[in-house]
Amino acid sequence: MSITNKITVKRAEIAVAVILALCSIALMIKSAENRITWNAEENMGAGFLPFYLSLGMLICTILTIIKFVLKRSPQSKDDSPFIDAVAFKFIAVTIISLVVLVLAIGYLGIYFSLIFFLAFYLRYFSEKSIAFITIFAITTPILTFLFFEWMLKIPLPQGVSEPLFYPVYDFMYGGFSFAVKMIFIILTVILPTVLVFLTTRFIK
Repeated sequence: MSITNKITVKRAEIAVAVILALCSIALMIKSAENRITWNAEENMGAGFLPFYLSLGMLICTILTIIKFVLKRSPQSKDDSPFIDAVAFKFIAVTIISLVVLVLAIGYLGIYFSLIFFLAFYLRYFSEKSIAFITIFAITTPILTFLFFEWMLKIPLPQGVSEPLFYPVYDFMYGGFSFAVKMIFIILTVILPTVLVFLTTRFIK
């Protein structure tokens, strides 16, 4: 019997629910090491979003486990194979690439690691053009940076790439006007698209 036949829908449901519950608890404990409050006097704490998102995920997984134990969900009675061989291959690649992403974040930082992860993942799983993949892989980390570090003031791990962001921080917290900062954001977001277009247009 192959491994894909051993992984039934029933086993997969309870295994994923338990794993997600444990991960939720671990993330809540880790998030609680930082401030998880948000009030008018202070900005959102660094642990606020991770903590309460993890709490929501924990509640959902507990409900799933309860329904499984009581046999209230269709999946808890389903002994058919959860995935076929082809799907198992894609899942294995996804898990491995995510593990590599997590390990790379500790060294390269989240932004550069995300670029490589998105480029590989889209190239492997989609039929999008190289230009689209390049634009998406570069623009997404930029938008992530602007959302977390500029709007929410929540720093994300940067690893050895942290010194590269010092000039950006100087600009963010310097004495520039709001209009200048908005122009900078717009140019930063559209620049990858322009560069990729020029490259594909003039370089054969």
